[in-house]
Amino acid sequence: MEKVLILASNAQTAEHMQRLLAGEFALTCLATEAQAMDAIEHAPVYAVLEEIRLALASSYELASQLSRKDWRAAIPVIAFSASGDDICLDDCLHRGISDFLLPPFSTELAVKRIHNAVRSKESFTFAEIEAILQELPSNIFLKDSEGKYIFMTHYWRHLKPGHNSKMTCRGKTDIEIRKNKVNALKAMESDRHILKTGEGTTYVIEENYEGQQEFLELIKRPTHDKNGRVNGIVALINDVTKKQLLKMELEERSTHDPLTGLLNKAATEEMVGMAVLKCSLDGSTGTGALMMIDVDNFKGVNDNFGHAVGDKVLKTVGSIIHSNFKGMDVKGRVGGDEFMVFARDADDSVALRLATAIGAQAAHAFDGQNLEGRVSLSIGIALCPKHGSSFQELYKAADQALYLVKEGGKGSCRVAP
Repeated sequence: MEKVLILASNAQTAEHMQRLLAGEFALTCLATEAQAMDAIEHAPVYAVLEEIRLALASSYELASQLSRKDWRAAIPVIAFSASGDDICLDDCLHRGISDFLLPPFSTELAVKRIHNAVRSKESFTFAEIEAILQELPSNIFLKDSEGKYIFMTHYWRHLKPGHNSKMTCRGKTDIEIRKNKVNALKAMESDRHILKTGEGTTYVIEENYEGQQEFLELIKRPTHDKNGRVNGIVALINDVTKKQLLKMELEERSTHDPLTGLLNKAATEEMVGMAVLKCSLDGSTGTGALMMIDVDNFKGVNDNFGHAVGDKVLKTVGSIIHSNFKGMDVKGRVGGDEFMVFARDADDSVALRLATAIGAQAAHAFDGQNLEGRVSLSIGIALCPKHGSSFQELYKAADQALYLVKEGGKGSCRVAP
């Protein structure tokens, strides 16, 4: 039962109010505002009924204190008068009094006014909620059952026409307010799913504004009416750019060789395995070439010129490989001086042409320098599905072709027999 304090100037008035509200609230009768403040400090209080004589005597000090922006602000002070002659309604309302009770008193009316005063103190308008939530870094928004915005706390720069104090999103859809139409359609599609199924979702989108890359995390959940039906969406937009860039950097480090920027051994073998599987599943239309590439006499380069020069050679070879193969091809460094490439949609003639090209570019990459004539590539080639339909089979065939190249004097390429 909610606790209500009754402040009255005499025992008779206090008893009258107790009889009026008996059984409706847990009542405590006090004689001074100081006692009321002490009681409020030590235990939760639902509301305060104060005789107008006491409020006038203190110039409404209790109501003033309870109206300050702290945890006690939701406690209403309701003024009452036994006679009704000594209460000025306008003065009460301007001094922080939430409501008033005048004779003839009715239990039903008094209870209703107390509950209404509490609800009024505890409720907020959208404007008040927006002002409070704007203090948070997250963008918080609410949508209706049609996916239209009801309110939004921050107008970020990924919206159009940009940051504009006159802009409003109310009653608009994502396609109307977002600059990036792809992300707008994605947002609307996720909204339709939530409104249809009642299932929340979380996803990250990428936005680019004036050359600045940003990543935004959207956390969306359904709202429900009193009957449990989905009637809207409440959501957060968090700026996770730093987190996402760090994640991408860590992923890059875990899958790529730091010296050449190509895939590392584990990632290369995994990607080649998937490419070979797809090639095999494509049947007669599927082709591809696996190339095993070694830098000839690399130990001699390191021994004679130092590891810094050796690293330069590896970076140069990596750059040549990267520039000669298209985006869908798999390119990796799988050992100290060993590289591997899987060229999609390549038959023997295409594979030999590409291998010859990178070999020639590597051989002339250091013309006019101390390394002129000292760098060459040996390349073994296996074809899918001719030499195998799995990574292991192609690797074995390409490695055998590489061995034959080295046996024949290095610096050239060869397709497995």
